Amino acid sequence: MRYIYKIFNEKDRIQFDREYNDRINFPATKLLGLKIKPEDQPNEYELYYVPTSDIISLVSEIHLISRKLKKTYDSLPSIAKKQFILEYLVEELYNTNDLEGVKSTREEIAKSAKDVELNKHSNLRFESMVKSYMRLRDGDISLPNLPEDIRKVYDDITQGEIDNPELPDGDIFRKDVTYVLKKSGSGKVVHTGISPEARIKTEVGNMIEFMNNEEIPMLVKVAVGHYFFGYIHPFYDGNGRTSRFISSMYLKEELGDIGTLSVSRGCNKFKNKYLESFEITNSIKNRGEMNCFIEKFLTIILEALKEMNAEMKEKSELMSIAMGKINKDPNLTGKPDKYKHVMLVIAQNYFFDSSKGITVKEISGELGFSTPTIRKIVNELLDLSLVEQTGKRPVYFSIKKQYFEN
Repeated sequence: MRYIYKIFNEKDRIQFDREYNDRINFPATKLLGLKIKPEDQPNEYELYYVPTSDIISLVSEIHLISRKLKKTYDSLPSIAKKQFILEYLVEELYNTNDLEGVKSTREEIAKSAKDVELNKHSNLRFESMVKSYMRLRDGDISLPNLPEDIRKVYDDITQGEIDNPELPDGDIFRKDVTYVLKKSGSGKVVHTGISPEARIKTEVGNMIEFMNNEEIPMLVKVAVGHYFFGYIHPFYDGNGRTSRFISSMYLKEELGDIGTLSVSRGCNKFKNKYLESFEITNSIKNRGEMNCFIEKFLTIILEALKEMNAEMKEKSELMSIAMGKINKDPNLTGKPDKYKHVMLVIAQNYFFDSSKGITVKEISGELGFSTPTIRKIVNELLDLSLVEQTGKRPVYFSIKKQYFEN
C-alpha cells in the first residue's frame, strides 16, 4: 500500500480527498481515537492505520529475532549475561543522550551504572536515569496509569540534566507553548506542542488509555504511542528521552529485557529516518495516517535487534572458544579449580564488558571467594603471563589479548 502522503503529491485535491475518504473507510482500517492538527491548518484528523502485510511481517520478524536473541542469551554463562545486559544498558543510555544533544561518554555512564549496581552513592551524572533503566530491567517499574505517572518518569530520566528555565512550570507539565524545529537546522517550526496544560493532561490521558487497548497489537501501539507523545510534547525539554523510556517500558512487556534496550540504539543509528518520520506524520499531506511511522519505527527496532543478536552470537562463540582454551591450559593443570573459575570470570569480562577490566573485589563478589584468596590467585596468573593489570586504586585485571590469539 502506498503511503497517503505520497499520493498527495501526485493527485489533485478532489482525487486526493476521494483517496483519503476511501482509505479511512476501508473495512480493515483501524481508527485509533487520537487526533492531531497539522501545523498552520484548521482541521483535526484522527490517527489511523491499515494493517498491511508489511506491518504484519515486521511484527512477526521482531518476535522471531527476539526469541533467537533470548535463546543465545540463555546459553551464556551467568556473569556474561549480567555484563551483556549492563553493557547494552550503558549503550542505550548513551544513545538516548546523543539523540537529545546531551553531552555524555560511555565511560561516565558505565561508572554510574557500576556504582548503582554496587549501591554506592557517588552523585555522578545520570545516576537517576541509570536507576530508572535498572528498575525497568529488574521489573520494578509499573506501566503508567495516570498523567502524573508520566511526570514521574520524566523526573527520573532527566534529573539534573535540564536547565531551570526549561523545567516544567505547570501543575504536571508545561503551561506555556513550545516548538519543534525542522531537523535540518533551518529554524523552521514544523510542530507546535499542544497547549494549554489542561489539554496536555487530557491528551496524555487519552494516550495512556490507547496503550491499554487490547484490540491493537502491542508493537503497533508502542509505535503509535511513541509518535503521539512527541506530538503532545508535554515538556519544554527532555521529551525524546522520556518518550523512548516509556516505549521501552511497553516493549519489555512484549519482548522482555533485551528488547527493552533496542529503542534508543536503533533510533540514533537511523536518526534521519526517525526524525523525518515525525515530520511526515505531522504534515497536512499525511492526514493522520500512521502506516509510514509504524513501519519505520518497527524497522528501526528490528534492525537494532538484529545487530544485537549478531554481536551476541559472535561474543558467545568467542566465549566458548575461550572456555575450551582455559579448561585445557597446561599452566592451570594441577591447580585448584578456583584458578580456572577466576580465569573464566576475567574472560567473560574481556568479551562482554568494554571497560578497563575487572577488580579483585568484583571477582570476589562474583565467585564468593575472599578478596585475599582472589588476590593471591590473580598474582599467580600475572606471574604466568595469563592476565595483565592496569590502573591504580583500583587495579583492573584483564586477559592478555595474545592469550586468545596463540
